[in-house]
Amino acid sequence: MRHLCREHGRTPHLNPLPFTKGRGGALGTFSAGISLQSTSRRLNDSPNFVNTKINHVAVWILVVIHQLIGWGWYAVFGEKWLNLHARTMTDIERTHNVSAYVFAIVTAIVVNYTLAWLISRLNATTAVAGLKIALLCWFGFLFVEHATIAVFSAFETNPWPLILIDMGRPFVAFSISGLVLGAWRRRAL
Repeated sequence: MRHLCREHGRTPHLNPLPFTKGRGGALGTFSAGISLQSTSRRLNDSPNFVNTKINHVAVWILVVIHQLIGWGWYAVFGEKWLNLHARTMTDIERTHNVSAYVFAIVTAIVVNYTLAWLISRLNATTAVAGLKIALLCWFGFLFVEHATIAVFSAFETNPWPLILIDMGRPFVAFSISGLVLGAWRRRAL
C-alpha cells in the first residue's frame, strides 16, 4: 500500500541519498560546514534549477584570472617543470598554437560556472564556505585522479614535485574562485 505525504497529499519522494535527510544521518552536515539540507529542492521538479543565482560578472572575471594564474604559475615554476620533463624551452616553443589557449579558456569557463552553480546550490554565502567547496572539488575531482594517473603512468616516471607543480596551479585557481564566488553572490531581484 502506498503512503501519502500528509503535507502534500502525494507519494513521498524516495531520497537516493539517505544521509542528506535529517540532522544525524551518516554525514548529517557537509564537511565545509554547509548543511546538505539546504539542497532540499529536487533537480527534476524545481523551477529554480536553471535560474540558480549565478554572478556572471564574477565568473567572467575569474576566467581572466585563471589565465593570469596559469601565466604567472609557469613563469615562476616553468624552468623546474621543464627540467622534471627533461625538456628545454626550445622543445616547447614550436608547440604553442591557439587551440591550447582556447581550450584553457573553455576549461576556465566550465570550471567557474560549475563552481558558481554548486556554491549557489549548496547555499554557501561566505568566502570561506565557497573556498571549502572549491577545495573539496579540487581535491576530490582533480588532485586524487591526477596524482593516481601520474604516479602509475610510464612506470612511475612522474616525480611528486612535478605532480605538485601541475596540481598547484588549479589549487590556486580553485581557491580564488571559491573565495570570490562564495563572497560575491548575485543579489536577489
